[in-house]
Amino acid sequence: MLAFGLVLIPWIGLGLFLLPKGWVKAGAVVLAGVEVLLFARALLAPMPSSLAVVNWNWIPSLGVHFHLSLDGLALFLVGLASVVTLAAVLASPNKQGPAYYFWILLAESTAIGVFTALDLVAFYVFWEVVLVPVFFLLGGWAAGPARRTALKWLIMNLFGSLFMLIGVVAMGVVHAQETGHLTFQLASLAHTTLVPQVAPWVFLSFLVAFIIKAPLWPLHGWMPPAYSDAPAPVTAVISGVLSKLGVFAMVRVLVPLFHAEMAQAEPWLMALAAVGLVYGAELALRQKDVKMVAAYGSLSHMAMMALGIFTLTQAGLVGATFYMVAHGVMLGGLFLLLGWYEERTGSRALTMLGGLNQSVPKLTAWFQIFALATLGLPGLAGFAGEYMIFQGLIQNNITVAAVAGVILVLAAWYMLRLFQGAMQGPRATGRSPADLTTAQVGLIGALGLLVVVLGIWPAGVTSHLPVLAPPATHALAHASHRKGGEPA
Repeated sequence: MLAFGLVLIPWIGLGLFLLPKGWVKAGAVVLAGVEVLLFARALLAPMPSSLAVVNWNWIPSLGVHFHLSLDGLALFLVGLASVVTLAAVLASPNKQGPAYYFWILLAESTAIGVFTALDLVAFYVFWEVVLVPVFFLLGGWAAGPARRTALKWLIMNLFGSLFMLIGVVAMGVVHAQETGHLTFQLASLAHTTLVPQVAPWVFLSFLVAFIIKAPLWPLHGWMPPAYSDAPAPVTAVISGVLSKLGVFAMVRVLVPLFHAEMAQAEPWLMALAAVGLVYGAELALRQKDVKMVAAYGSLSHMAMMALGIFTLTQAGLVGATFYMVAHGVMLGGLFLLLGWYEERTGSRALTMLGGLNQSVPKLTAWFQIFALATLGLPGLAGFAGEYMIFQGLIQNNITVAAVAGVILVLAAWYMLRLFQGAMQGPRATGRSPADLTTAQVGLIGALGLLVVVLGIWPAGVTSHLPVLAPPATHALAHASHRKGGEPA
């Protein structure tokens, strides 16, 4: 029941509307804190545990189950969602009303639903519902043209969801035709044989939806305005948690259901991710807005995760999954720091600032730690994931591995440019802003501790992950069935 509790608890946030205004944030903190405690309970429970699984016969006539599981693949991503959400709530201004906190909590609930769902219809329902809280957060609290930003998020993701719905229905129908039993359980669908004329199109329907949600180049159009205009805590949730839904879905859905199609399309998938890797890094180097440097850097990092997945190797898939967790903590903390930076300086223009390290030494120190983690410094969280992804790339495609190696140099360049431009060099203004408060230091310090722990003990996460790459014999047999032949 832990899995169901993690999905259900944030909905109690509806009660925030009944609280006096001064108690609203405290109520949201309590609910987000309970989520962290439930994750800790799941982490300490022996696996497999009946506490971590829910499997109810939801719509019997359609073969739909409400099947949630805190398995090894989902466990730490659920932890990521709970930790980043709690950090975002704590970092939010006290003046925010109940609607703001409810939508953040609902975003957490739906993200956890996606991470834990083992039925394709349940997966799709959570996938769709996550659009609602983000739409209202962007429409109600984003700066600039908030309505346009929210509509762009909604329309692009609805476009992808339409394709995904076609794929979901197709998988259920084909499985029913083969077996006489209608089900959407992922474990059962993994053994479904799609005819060669249909398989690529069903695979593409899922891939488009996942690329948009991640986002990955070239279907990332909603990302720049959303990351730029949203309040820093909301950006931390979107970039740290919700952006992982797309790449997580590739591991959860594409690898087991469409391994043969992914192997066949591997050169094209690698090229797509490699272009996104270069594109994001190149644009990050050109930005003069500190928040957009981090945003386009994140776009490049998402492409790195996709590269790991597209290798279809154990090292690449484990590395990408670990990097989702590490990247979520790093980017969540970095966007919170950039939000505090903007509050103190009144600007996000990199060229207008600088030389603030003496005025805000605490902010400078934590900014430096998260910048170094994001560029992949050994001993911090970003390095271990990139190292495992490179292992998979070298096994699979040495040319793409070389391109990714060059991009790591650019990543160091744009992150150091961001830190030095904002904090070091000659003083660009005579203002002396206030440093981080004790509460802010405690919050960012907790995230910083996670960055260090993940960096020096990645096995704490990777040891829980299942074998993600199918054995060679199974992959060959699966591909042979899709071609209509006999297993090799």
